[in-house]
Order: sequence, then C-alpha cells, then structure tokens
Amino acid sequence: MNNQQNMLLRVILMKKKYNISRREFLTIMNVAGIGFAMSTSNALAEKDNNSETVSFGVVTDLHYADKDMRNNRYYRDSFEKLTECIERFNKLNPDFIIELGDFIDANEKEIEIGYLKKIDSMFRSFKSDRYYVMGNHDIATLSKEEFLSITGASGKYYSFDYGSFHFIVLDGNYNEDGSEYNAGNFIWTETYIHAPQQEWLKKDLEKAHDKTVFVFVHQKLDDKPGDRENLHRVNNAPEVRKILEKVGNVRAVIQGHDHSGGYCIMNGIQYVTLMGAVEGQGLENNKYAIAVIDDHNLHIKGFGKQESFEL
Repeated sequence: MNNQQNMLLRVILMKKKYNISRREFLTIMNVAGIGFAMSTSNALAEKDNNSETVSFGVVTDLHYADKDMRNNRYYRDSFEKLTECIERFNKLNPDFIIELGDFIDANEKEIEIGYLKKIDSMFRSFKSDRYYVMGNHDIATLSKEEFLSITGASGKYYSFDYGSFHFIVLDGNYNEDGSEYNAGNFIWTETYIHAPQQEWLKKDLEKAHDKTVFVFVHQKLDDKPGDRENLHRVNNAPEVRKILEKVGNVRAVIQGHDHSGGYCIMNGIQYVTLMGAVEGQGLENNKYAIAVIDDHNLHIKGFGKQESFEL
C-alpha cells in the first residue's frame, strides 16, 4: 500500500470517528493531495453528516506454529505478519477486529496451547474490541472450551451490533451427527452447521430484521466456481444459505479456510473469501484487510497480497 492510499484510509476512518461533514472531508482530501481514483473515497465523500459508518480489521488463516515451512506455509512468519497487521490496525483505529479461524496449527496439546497464547498476546494488543471465529486447526488437539478460555472469545457462535449493523459469527466445526469437533475427532472435509445452531441463526436473523447483516465464518458457505469437490465448503451450506436468504437482510458473508481467496454472489448475498496469511514467506506475502461499511455498502481494502473488494 503506497503513502497516498495509506493517507486516504486514515482520512476515511477519521471521517467516521469525528463525524466530519462532506465539505470538510473534501477539503482534507484536497489539502492532502489525494485524488478520487479509489471508489472507497467516492463512496464516503458522497455521504452527508448523518451517514453511519462502521469499520473493522480482518485477518485469517495465520496457522501460527514453531514449525518448518511446508507446502508454502511459513508457520513461524505468522507472528511477524500479525504484528504488522495489528500495528496498522492500531494506527487506523477501526471499531473492531476479527480473525476468521485457523489462528494456530497443530502440535502436541501443551505446545499448541503455547502457540495460542503467544499469537493471541499479539492479537490482544489491539486497542479496541476484538472477535474470534474458530477454525478446524484451532481444535486439532484442544477442545472448543479450551480455545474459548484462553482467548476470551465470546462463544462458539454469537452475534453483536454496531449501530444499525448486525454481525453474526458462525461455527462450522461440527460432525454430520451434530457432535462437536473436539481435539481432533474429525475429518476436516466433513464440516457442518449443526441443527441447534441453525435454529439459533433463524431467530437471530428475525430479531435483526431491521438491520443490515454481515456474517463471519471459517469454512465457506458458497460454491466456488470451478471447485467441483468443494473441499473447503460447509457440507450443508445449501441449507444454511436458505436461512440467510429468507429474511433478506444479509448483505455479505466473509470467510476464510480456502487460502487462495475468492468471491461470488449467490441469490443476492455476496461471499468474500479472504486469503490465508500463512501462505508465502515474509511480510511481502502478508494478507489482511480493513473493511468500511457505510450506507450499507462494504469497502474492503486489502493489504499486502490481499485483494480489495467493493460490494
């Protein structure tokens, strides 16, 4: 990201934080010498004083571990990558940050606990709210309860509000019979949103019928074009998508698991898969994003190798 783009994002977030008017925003942009080539600036500049803006930082699939590289996964580099990520998030001051799962990679239980405590200590250095999504690698030797206890995460699946925007975190770490993933008792390609969670999701969406909804999940809920096997998809994703589509208030699903990333739209809902940060050596291969929601539009600015999206 160049200096002009960095300045642009800071001004965008300053507009949100201090409720800067459109005229004041344009003046700052002109003084800073920043043009309107980026559609993010246009989207925010056109809003008036009363427009509501929420922002969040997001990173996924760090797979932090003290292990040698394997299959282009540089496990040790993930701590340095997250350090850069959190430093930028603290400078830009989004409303919250969230990691989308596979925070750590597998090892013996006590060693894996050490990985989790170390990487989470960096995540905790963010100065505002933080949220977690559990991935299959997070519970390769740990139970869900142990992961929640160490991180202080809000729950296995849960929701929260910022203004008129509603955010939902789902947990795809269940077996076909409804039992939980627990310390490696699973096959990673068999992933389900179990029935009790589906019922909870229906009620939560109905309660939030007057809000714009964004969903976070680790395993994918869309069907990736060209991926016949759908190895990274929740097995009962079609059932879950019907629930998301019913009320009509879900704007986008933001997910991880498939390190190559991707995007598609299905029945009016946009599905954004962010790239896995563990892939590639060094900071030049880092991947994370800042998302800005304003007037129900979602602008995702990618850093490093992460692609940007305008939704």
